Amino acid sequence: MSLQREAFGPTATYFWNWQLSTTVGPMVVSDKHVDRLLDLIYDAATEQGLWRSVLTEIADLTGSQGGILFGQSFQASRVYFDYNGRLSEECNRAYKERHMRNPWSEGMERQSVGRIVLSDEIVPFASLKPTLFFEEVLRPQDVAHNAMVALAAKDDFKAAFNICRSARQGPLGQDGRRFLERLVPHMRRSMRLGFRLEGYKALQRAEYDVLDRLAVGVILLDRRARIIYANTAARALDSSKGPLHLRGAALTAHAPPYSQRLDEMIRLALCGAPTGSMSVPRPSDGQLLTILVSSVRGRDVGRFAELSMPDAAVLLFIIDPANRSGVPVAWIVDAYGLTPAEAKVALCAASGATIPETARHLNVSPNTIKTHLRKVFAKTGTSRQIELARLMASIGLLGGEKAVYPISV
Repeated sequence: MSLQREAFGPTATYFWNWQLSTTVGPMVVSDKHVDRLLDLIYDAATEQGLWRSVLTEIADLTGSQGGILFGQSFQASRVYFDYNGRLSEECNRAYKERHMRNPWSEGMERQSVGRIVLSDEIVPFASLKPTLFFEEVLRPQDVAHNAMVALAAKDDFKAAFNICRSARQGPLGQDGRRFLERLVPHMRRSMRLGFRLEGYKALQRAEYDVLDRLAVGVILLDRRARIIYANTAARALDSSKGPLHLRGAALTAHAPPYSQRLDEMIRLALCGAPTGSMSVPRPSDGQLLTILVSSVRGRDVGRFAELSMPDAAVLLFIIDPANRSGVPVAWIVDAYGLTPAEAKVALCAASGATIPETARHLNVSPNTIKTHLRKVFAKTGTSRQIELARLMASIGLLGGEKAVYPISV
């Protein structure tokens, strides 16, 4: 997959306003150089190992030793990722093990994202030379100067890149700095996109894990009413004597009258009806299952599209009273900011339990359940039990990126 910068609209062109050629240090950077480098930067969003080539190319075009891009947290004393463009891996290991805290990194803590900072602005080279950081990390790879830029930051986490230069090469000059200033918006955009794509991949991995632990059966249909996803609870209802049949891409009930009603509700949802419900008896014991049918609406349409499901049109939730395993309370607490007691009430209510049933199950009074439900509705932005069931079942699929990666994108 190649992400060309044209995909980002006119903004990308605005940031890159080159003449036919530009002089950077000893080299002349032509439009051909620029186009190749920009393509490489945006390709790195989906193929992150390409950041090494990006950094090497920037180092070549600025007449520098090499470059490195990394994401790290001082509090965790951890480098989450690093892409090394022609610098020493041995020195990089020494940095991770002993020198994450150093004069350069401490100086960059106070700098804003996107600002190019030359190392000599933080500490003069003469003051850097006596340090153990210089002796173990910089001197062995002939690095004396650095151009540093934070590309993204949140709390203690920071992603940044460095372009390193020798004493002979000297600090980056004005032409080189202007060159980086033109590159930085594109690098930041590509990195944000990379975080987002990785977040979606993680969401997809987490979504199926969460939905497969859910007591509620979840089925997602496309615009032609074909099944494009069914979780474990939904698939468990599909058997020769089960209440539902999932045959290939088709969804039917075990008896024609129920299939006709289900088809009608799906048709209404495809026409935009927000929600509807019906009951289907289990053939083995006659116990009723509740099926909620909801159209995919509003911002959910875009979110499904971002999850490579652009045709998602209808969500079905099957509430089986015999299955009350639910999702972990801690997960719901984290997702919605509920208290543990509120989360337990939300999960019981989402599984189809009435207020008296929930009160008996949790061993509290019905009035306490009503109080918790009011708070749950307020915190989750819902107003009815049917909406709460929809939200509990779909949050793993439609959740934001915040819980996936330490960067807000």
